[in-house]
Order: sequence, then structure tokens, then C-alpha cells
Amino acid sequence: MKIDRIHFYTRDAAKIKDWFTRNVGFNVIGNSNNQHTHTEVISLNSACLVFSSPLTKNSPVASYLNSHPSGVGDITFRVKDIQSIVDRAYDLGLNILQDPQTYKSDRGIFRAAQIQGWKSLRHTLIEETDNNLDYCFSTLNLESQQAISNSSSQITDIDHVVLNVAAGKLNSAVKLYQDLFGFKIQQSFNIQTPTSGLYSQALIDDSGAVQFNINEPTSNTSQIQEFIDLNHGSGIQHLALRSQNLIADVQRMQDKDLAFLTIPQIYYNQLDRGINLSPQEWQAIAREQILVDCDRNNPRSLLMQIFTQPIFEQPTFFLEFIERRQQAQGFGKGNFKALFEAVEREQIMSNSATQ
Repeated sequence: MKIDRIHFYTRDAAKIKDWFTRNVGFNVIGNSNNQHTHTEVISLNSACLVFSSPLTKNSPVASYLNSHPSGVGDITFRVKDIQSIVDRAYDLGLNILQDPQTYKSDRGIFRAAQIQGWKSLRHTLIEETDNNLDYCFSTLNLESQQAISNSSSQITDIDHVVLNVAAGKLNSAVKLYQDLFGFKIQQSFNIQTPTSGLYSQALIDDSGAVQFNINEPTSNTSQIQEFIDLNHGSGIQHLALRSQNLIADVQRMQDKDLAFLTIPQIYYNQLDRGINLSPQEWQAIAREQILVDCDRNNPRSLLMQIFTQPIFEQPTFFLEFIERRQQAQGFGKGNFKALFEAVEREQIMSNSATQ
């Protein structure tokens, strides 16, 4: 199982596409129009993002935007047996938005279906009969294609996605994705600060290729609850893109004035100096405000992460960039807590600015 693409529903697909190509370095693949929806497609190596905006009120994007601000409407998975997943979706009482259909193109033959996931989140499913089928192209019917290379970026693929659900719904959401896709719990977190907190379960598929995390708030003041309020319900909080050289990629994006969450200097003063970083890298991670954690049994196994400020009209969705050295697995608790505290600071400052 793999993540094929992340599909955003937004009021101006072209504008958001331009933001990602300008600030992150994605390449333009193409666009398409049907009777009611305009779609833009971009990619960076194996990471594919799709943006759709409504042309008429009959667009499913319009329906989504009537209930939510811009955000992720569909996570598309490549699967080995599409019919078995659709059958499980039927058994779980999920809406089947499109039964499996076969598609043929000059890029391959495949089957596709679409089901309803948790609340408003949809999942398109793609079953390959040709393992060489390109990412992005399937089911999108692009009318134009371009090849705009950006060799400076070392972002390679989608690392994980994070779903926020309402208080008391974590176990139900986790069970749904366990029953539907066979996901297993990789890690559990209970993060608390003096004013708020969250519970989280990090899920993973059998192959280890799909990481899908789910959070719920532990208080009315939690940033997760603020997300639920602003998003008018559950939804995808952030998407993580994997880099092979996070320091270089962050420096490049900082040069383009991409805004990241700030991390206090005390975080770096307290970091374990046994972490396997060169003096130059220690300076760079503090300067660029990158979070870093490691497996204490394997100091070379590093997890490096950084998070943008929210990117849409409401402060809901943001991006993460992550580097896993020496095949670092999972998510470091120290980084998780530091992220939560950083978002909480942004939340407090944003609320103070509007008062």
C-alpha cells in the first residue's frame, strides 16, 4: 500500500498551486476541467499533490467548502486488492462514492474506486495492473502537461499525514482505519502542557509505506480543539514531505520567505549533545529552528522535523518537512511535544492579535 496523492479542495486551485511551486519547489504537471471543477496537479519526485476548486455549485468541492475551509478532501491510496477494501467499506457502513471501474490509457491499465473515510475525508483507491503506472496521472484526465524541473529540491515523497478528530473519537477513528485498511498502531502519545494537550495514535500499514496518525484533544483549550472548531469538524491537520537533506531544503525555502513555526533557544540548549551531528549541522538546525531526535540505542538514527505556519485562509492546515537518517522509524516524543508547544504559542499569539 502506498499514498498516491493528496487532493486539496480549495477556492482557487491555481493560486494554491503557484504557492507550492514558488515556495516549496514542486513541478507543474498539468490541469484539467470538467463540467463543475477545475483541477491543478503538481509533483516532486514521488510526492504528488492535486488542487481542485469549484466552477459550479454542483462540484463536490463546492459541497466540501460549504462545510469546511480549504483543506485535504481526499487521500488516494494505491492498493493490491481494491475489491476487498470496497467490500470491507460496505460492511463498515461507509458510503461507496464510486464502485471499482477499469481505466485504460497510454500509461497503463488500472482499477479505481472511491469511498468515504472518516467524516468528510474521502479515499480514492487505485489498483495497478501495470506496476509502471505513473503517479498523479491516473483518473485525473489532464488536458495539459508541462515539465518544469527543480533539481535543487531534495524532497522525495510523502512521509505521513495527520488526522484530527473530535474529543472522545480517537478510538473509533483508529478502529475504522484498522478495520478498513488493516493499519496497526505503531506508537501512542499523551502530550500535556499546563494549558492543554492531546492523545495520538500513530498508525502504519503492513508494508511500512503508509503512516497515518490520528489526534484528539484532551481539553477545550487544546490546539486540536481549535482546529476542530475552525475546520467545522474533523480533518487533516498536516502533511509531511520527506527530504533527503532537510537542512539544505529548509535553507532554500527560508530564502523564499516561507514562514516556519518558531522554536525557543532553550530547546537547543537542552538537546542531547550525544546526537550524531557535525558542529556545522548543530549550528544549522538551531539557526533554521529544526527539531531533532534520535534512537538512544542508535545515535546515527536521526529524526529531523520542521513545520510551516498555516497556509490557508483559516489557521488549520500546515506542512511538515522531515528527514529520517539511517532509516529512523516512527516519531520522537520530544519532537512531538516541541511541535505541540510551538503550535500552541502560535495559537496564543494569533488569538492575542485578533483581540
